[in-house]
Amino acid sequence: MFLIIGLFILVRRIRSMYKPTKGGGLWLILPLLFLTPGITFFLNATGHVTFFQLSIAIFLGVGFSIPLILWSDYEIRNDGLIYAKKSPAFIITFSIMIALRYYFRQHISTIEPGTLNLLIFLLAICYLIPWRIACFIKYKRVLKLKNTVSL
Repeated sequence: MFLIIGLFILVRRIRSMYKPTKGGGLWLILPLLFLTPGITFFLNATGHVTFFQLSIAIFLGVGFSIPLILWSDYEIRNDGLIYAKKSPAFIITFSIMIALRYYFRQHISTIEPGTLNLLIFLLAICYLIPWRIACFIKYKRVLKLKNTVSL
């Protein structure tokens, strides 16, 4: 199920390279709201997370966000609308990241399931939040450039 969801997200990101970004960039930040139900992981944690595990999850999450931030960009095309730039490097990076998350979930058996779920969710938060905020900032820069050029 996890891989199907990851594949769905990847297909949506590829399709977004062919459709203009709408809503003043709001759709770039909106997925962060979908993470809020996951906060219950932290409130009702069934496992015991050590500081080392927490640090590794945060480090990997931020590490995953860096290539995504570098290879996510926006451009104004001939029709005057803003699109996500086509980037094979982004697609490869995102695919590798999904595969690594799946590998971690399947092959780390020394950690109890509740703790592992908490760590995987923390890892996801730590790459999604910086990546989406950076995309929003990049989009706003291109939008500002578009507005100054069209004036």
